[in-house]
Amino acid sequence: MNREPHYTIHLLLDSRTLGGIETHVLQLAKGLQKMGHHPRVVFLTDYGPHPLQRLLQQADIQYCTLGGSFTALWRHLHQSSSILLHTHGYKAGIMGRIAARLLHLPVLSTFHAGEIPKGRLALYDWIDRHSAPLAHQRFCVSQEIATRLSTHADVMDNFVETHSLASSQGEEIAFVGRLSREKGADRFLQLAALFPKQRFHIYGEGPLRTSLERDASNNIHFHGQQTGMERVWPRIGLLLMPSRHEGLPMAALEAMARGIPVLASAVGALDQLINHNQNGWLTPSGDLKQIRTHLQQWISLPAQQKSTLQEEARNTIEQRFSTQVAIPKLIAHYQQAVAICNAE
Repeated sequence: MNREPHYTIHLLLDSRTLGGIETHVLQLAKGLQKMGHHPRVVFLTDYGPHPLQRLLQQADIQYCTLGGSFTALWRHLHQSSSILLHTHGYKAGIMGRIAARLLHLPVLSTFHAGEIPKGRLALYDWIDRHSAPLAHQRFCVSQEIATRLSTHADVMDNFVETHSLASSQGEEIAFVGRLSREKGADRFLQLAALFPKQRFHIYGEGPLRTSLERDASNNIHFHGQQTGMERVWPRIGLLLMPSRHEGLPMAALEAMARGIPVLASAVGALDQLINHNQNGWLTPSGDLKQIRTHLQQWISLPAQQKSTLQEEARNTIEQRFSTQVAIPKLIAHYQQAVAICNAE
């Protein structure tokens, strides 16, 4: 795959809203485009207007939506020429790998989910993991996720574009993410109640919003789902992630890329991102006492020490988790997938 590649890179996902997978796909598409490749984002199902589509339009990245069925996906891949398919998420991964194999196309899959789902999603997760060998290359955003697959996968860190990002000058203490049990939104409420004189901010939607609003103390402000976090990050000074399960969350990378330290549970691959007391803090999952201690530490830090933490956070992303570092590695895997497919 040279600067003018023979293969058009299609990034397939099944999505209703803007979250970690969608942010990853946007960053990936931007990175590929910047390096002279031609990504196209494919929405498996048309759920109506999608915030990611607006962001893709702003970045001048092509996208299309399908009818949601396997037949629609197969027809799309069959009618398009010279495709390399990269899938993201349960449903897109399962259907994409099968369709690509039937059409003899190179296919890669990224596995993002750090939590262990329940109900119908548990079935999707099981099929997704056990159909992973159909992909020519497989990536996981943490070692914990990789160990749950039925075959070998490379751990591939999430990444963000850092070139044009301005450092945040904000002071908000914030939670950014899905309002669900695995993300620990309830723990965020417990922590806020311990600091009645501080304002706490929640950006996101999810199944727990109604109960969280009912139980929240008066110092918590719910902002709902944001269509563009680029307007929100400049207001945030510290990101709290009291999660029960994670992979390598995009919200943490996006925050640190803007010089926002992260105070998080030591779950998933967050220990690969956060250097305790250097660019943020890690605490045992559920240890509210330690989270409280480090939050008080942040509030009380002199401006110079805060500035040092912020600079360390930015440097971590620039040196290890930027598109400039990640995309060349990913393109090498694309080349391997093409070679494996052609040899079959």
